[in-house]
Amino acid sequence: MKHLFICLLLSAFAQTSFAQTFHLSAELGEISGIEFLNDSTIVAINDGGNEPLLYLLNLKGKVQSVVKVENAQNRDWEDLTVDDEHLYIGDIGNNVNNRRDLVIYKVKITDVLEKKTVQPQKITFNYKEQTAFPPDRADKHFDAEALAFYNDSLYIFTKDRARPLKGSAYVYKIPTAAGDYTVSKSAEIFIGKGGLLTDALTAADFVDGEFFLMTYNRVIIKNLVDGEFVGEENINFKTYSQKEALVVKSKMELYVADEKQIMLGGPRMYRIEVNDLRDED
Repeated sequence: MKHLFICLLLSAFAQTSFAQTFHLSAELGEISGIEFLNDSTIVAINDGGNEPLLYLLNLKGKVQSVVKVENAQNRDWEDLTVDDEHLYIGDIGNNVNNRRDLVIYKVKITDVLEKKTVQPQKITFNYKEQTAFPPDRADKHFDAEALAFYNDSLYIFTKDRARPLKGSAYVYKIPTAAGDYTVSKSAEIFIGKGGLLTDALTAADFVDGEFFLMTYNRVIIKNLVDGEFVGEENINFKTYSQKEALVVKSKMELYVADEKQIMLGGPRMYRIEVNDLRDED
């Protein structure tokens, strides 16, 4: 999302800084996803319209190398996730809900760490509930920026762009094997009716049995129990910006990145110590 009106609205909410702030290279001005490849390497991607590149960073956000994903297009890369052997790149952004070419690229982590170019496998998919491209305004639930791996499956969490606003994220579960899939909604999570400014999911991660779902102003922690996402715990951010990327090192330590914005600065990556941010109300 690159609209100036968002910058103007959010600037009024700036507060204090996080424990550590790392200024990122200008080439990551539209950073949209981050993930750990190992204990000392973070991989980052840019949003749609940029080259299909993976940026390998150290833990202070310095670019160490750049890897090209061959036979891939960055239509709207939005999030990253990993399993034990593979990195998954979610080309899942769908702002106007009209895409018929949604894809998740699957590459070997060892290749990303060792090579300058990588060859991906492709997981293509469509949403069973979507029957029009774009659908009517009341049915615009098929834009997504949040992707996580759990229990041999990929989980996509959508954003609510419908009018009237419902305030919920749809959850879709996708196999990790290359192929073409039609996926049905497996769950629905009420996030809130604040719209894109406060209640649109922009990233996700799964660590230690919990899903971490991020908006511009907080991380929402959920547990998956009998097919339903439960729990009300939030981690509230101390600053407000266009936060688009999240990776969770542990429940007490998060890394977050925001895009460059005229009024808010950036791009930046933050290391966040959670102990003084937790809100269990």
